[in-house]
Order: sequence, then structure tokens, then C-alpha cells
Amino acid sequence: MLVTAYVAASSVLGATLLAAPPAPEATGLPRTTYVYEPSAPTPSGPSSTADSPTGRPLITTPSPSMVALPIPEGYQRVAGPGGLLTTVPKGWTITRSTGPGSVQATDPDDPDRFVRYGGAPSPAEGLNESHVDYAKQFAASKPGYTSIRLDALSYRGVPAVEWEFAHDAPGGRRHAKSLYWRVDGTEFFIYAASSTDRWSETEPIYRTMMRNTEP
Repeated sequence: MLVTAYVAASSVLGATLLAAPPAPEATGLPRTTYVYEPSAPTPSGPSSTADSPTGRPLITTPSPSMVALPIPEGYQRVAGPGGLLTTVPKGWTITRSTGPGSVQATDPDDPDRFVRYGGAPSPAEGLNESHVDYAKQFAASKPGYTSIRLDALSYRGVPAVEWEFAHDAPGGRRHAKSLYWRVDGTEFFIYAASSTDRWSETEPIYRTMMRNTEP
């Protein structure tokens, strides 16, 4: 996803230190965490006695689908692929997205405004190199591509890459921003995109995700 005038942008990733704000204090009772698990069936009762050493019916227990954690007002906590936890605006529609380990939350009033998040096994290529390379490919495929920033930084104590850009689309000009980081062999990311005229409303959502994402 990057660069039209990738002239100096791909030479070296700018280094900046991102001091992630601390998690918000709990205010009142904990709220629900919604976990998107489309492939995990919810059992309605006993499954089978075939694998039970006692002969009694086995109860299939799915992974917890709710976690009691405080979340910002107007948001819901969600769990994504790779074990990522973050927050998205309450009421946004959550679906699978393209690409490995990616989930999308879409504004129900504006299908062109959405966020994505998740995690997948890290590629063999280094974090910086892989995103510089992808940025070049992305830039070549998007008309009117403008690189706003492609920086190496630190996020929650680990190396990260933050990428912000704009490009033309059939529905008008678009603006997007994303963050990538790796933990224990998994590359995690958060991403937000909207039309340029709604970016001022969308970037605060991205910032809220940054403040409330684990790991």
C-alpha cells in the first residue's frame, strides 16, 4: 500500500519514537468484548461419547467470546486473528477482510469508511523491507498516489512501521493510515481508511485503536 513519489521515501525509513498512551482507566463496570469467530460453532448441548473415557457425553466448549475489560465510550472491544485485541466504534459491521489474518469493521452509514485489524505469521523478509517493497507495488497500482509518511518507530516496546498515504479511487480521493508490528513470530496491524473529506473524523478512531490494542 504505498508510494507514487517514492523517490526518497524508499531510501530510508524515517525513525520516530511513538510513545503509545497508556490504556484507559476503568470507569464503572467492565463492558463486553466481542470476538469475531465465524468458523467457531456454538454448541447447543452434548456432542458425542466417542472420545469420552467415561462414556459420558462430551461438552464442546468454545474459546471465550466475551472478555470483561473497560473500553472507551462509544466503542466496543473486538478480538481479531492472531490473538489481537483492539477497539472499534460501537455498531460498526464486522466481517472477514481480504488478506491473511484480517478483519474489517465498516461504518454502517458509510461503506467507504472502515478499519481493519488482525495478525498473521510474519513473512521471512524484515518488517521495514517488506513494507517498503509493498509500498512500491501499491504506489504503482494506484492513480494519484501520494506518500504522506512511511516511518520506522517503536510501538509498545517493539519495532513498528507506520504508513500513511492518499490516492484516487472511483468514488473520489481516499486517505488511509496503518501500523504494523511483530510479536513472537506474528505480524499484527491496524488500519483505517475513508474519503479525504471524512479523514478528520476517521483518524481519531485510528488513534483510539492504537491506545487500546494488544499485544
